[in-house]
Amino acid sequence: MHPLFVVDRGRGAPVLFVHGQPGLGGDWDQVAGRLGDHRTLIVDRPGYGGSGDGTLSMEANAEVLADLLVERHAAPATVVGHSYGGGIAILLAARRPELVAGLVLAASVGMADNVTALDHVLAFPVLGEALSAVGLFALGRVLPPLRTVTGHRSHPALRWLRATLPDDSYDVVSSARGRRVWRSFVAEQRTLLHEIDAVEAALASVQAPTVVVSGRWDVVVAPSVAARVAGAVPGAELVRVPDAGHFLPRDAPDAVAAAVRRVEGNARRARVAGAEGGTGA
Repeated sequence: MHPLFVVDRGRGAPVLFVHGQPGLGGDWDQVAGRLGDHRTLIVDRPGYGGSGDGTLSMEANAEVLADLLVERHAAPATVVGHSYGGGIAILLAARRPELVAGLVLAASVGMADNVTALDHVLAFPVLGEALSAVGLFALGRVLPPLRTVTGHRSHPALRWLRATLPDDSYDVVSSARGRRVWRSFVAEQRTLLHEIDAVEAALASVQAPTVVVSGRWDVVVAPSVAARVAGAVPGAELVRVPDAGHFLPRDAPDAVAAAVRRVEGNARRARVAGAEGGTGA
């Protein structure tokens, strides 16, 4: 596996961004741009973008990111995870609590019963690879005209469609990157099936202040699932974003950035309360 590709910039409280499946670190650019007073660490996870072809399990992703925080002297950090990346962030927060000051889960996986029949089909050998390759190739062809059709029109159905369409920030049509994306996608589908129970079990062990952000139009991780994830993390808050779907880093960067500041404020208040409790005993 190639070294992890990281964009580490700025000064201030550190924030680590963990993208989804598929995805790229650049998916977080709008959110990071709203946190200019922070140090932001934006990674391409193994198997995507600049981090090589080999994917890792969710647990191994969490370990790699833990090592990154230690090596870069960036802990404790607020960890922000989207979708599949949210599952990785949950494992990181539960297993290495000393490294995580706060947790923001944006449209995050977390519940085993949210894994659908389609998720199982896409994980099948040969069939899953074929369907993923065809599906990602087709998206690369149809996304540009669909985005042109939806534009910035205000009709509710077009706004819903625009919020539901996935990102086109990576090219799934070109042969080299296309192969990487669909192979990484299938490998992570299999990992999701094997590790989602562990992710769900880890929710109760998260100690860091947590905000769960959910789009009202999310058809991948339903708002009801997001509410259950928030309910399973001790003290977590749930933020619902109207007129947004699954792709919150793109469509609701203000809400995600506000969640980062919220967990930081909650962490500060918890430290003050702990200090007062210690001195008053």
